[in-house]
Amino acid sequence: MIPLIATLSACTAYRDTRRGENVAFRRSETELAARREQSAIRCSAPDDCAQAWTRALVFVQRHSPTPIERATDDTIETRMPHEFGIAYFWAVRQRAADGTTTIRLKGLCRGMYSSDNGPGWLYARCAEQLEEAQLDFVREVSGVR
Repeated sequence: MIPLIATLSACTAYRDTRRGENVAFRRSETELAARREQSAIRCSAPDDCAQAWTRALVFVQRHSPTPIERATDDTIETRMPHEFGIAYFWAVRQRAADGTTTIRLKGLCRGMYSSDNGPGWLYARCAEQLEEAQLDFVREVSGVR
């Protein structure tokens, strides 16, 4: 009977630990999404938007470990690096019906997420890199508001 109680107790402790990790993961994901939204660059004048897009291209070039693979009027993409735990970035530009444009930086790391879309073994390290990049992005690209 005692081994059964010990086993149940260990399972409960493990479940509670996993629950705490999931709460922290969801909170971090929410914070990353909020940071991405806060660092979005919005503009309306065509010249300002073109200049901001050029700055976004330079930002992605300088901050990604791999070269730009594709750059269009709406997307700047780099390749995924071979290394795990290294953030790489891309940018997207969306034009609204009212004439405003929004430029967002997006990023990811290999090893950031597990196969079940939970936190991967390098999640904390990657999330920190992405948050720092979002702050740098708004500082470097937003001079054209």
